[in-house]
Amino acid sequence: MILINLLLTWFLIGLIWVVQVVHYPTFRFFKEGDFLPFHHFHTKSITKIVVGTMIAELALGAWLTWQQQFSMDYLIPFLMLLGIWASTFFIQIPLHTRLAERRNEKEIERLINSNWIRTVLWTFKGIWLAYIFV
Repeated sequence: MILINLLLTWFLIGLIWVVQVVHYPTFRFFKEGDFLPFHHFHTKSITKIVVGTMIAELALGAWLTWQQQFSMDYLIPFLMLLGIWASTFFIQIPLHTRLAERRNEKEIERLINSNWIRTVLWTFKGIWLAYIFV
């Protein structure tokens, strides 16, 4: 189970880095008329990949944390995961909701900048899990 958790986390790390460094910055290059169809495509497509994986990671992380009697080795990465979920639901989703209505340069920049929260937390979580796995 620990290996599956590690693999799910590292899959999401790869995905979040591509989104952070490549995909979100491309939002800047779409003009008003092209932005809304692109944004709709982005959110619909990425949701198909991310939702199931994130739910599996959360469930497995919670189970491992409980199974390991809330030891710091598992509690700390689980708390990082809760931070990722909080950032997703309280920052990124509201930004995407506003961007789904209209293109806004400030909202795009907020999305790019705030997504570093998830990028950094997932990266540290992955490093932590790799360390305890080895």
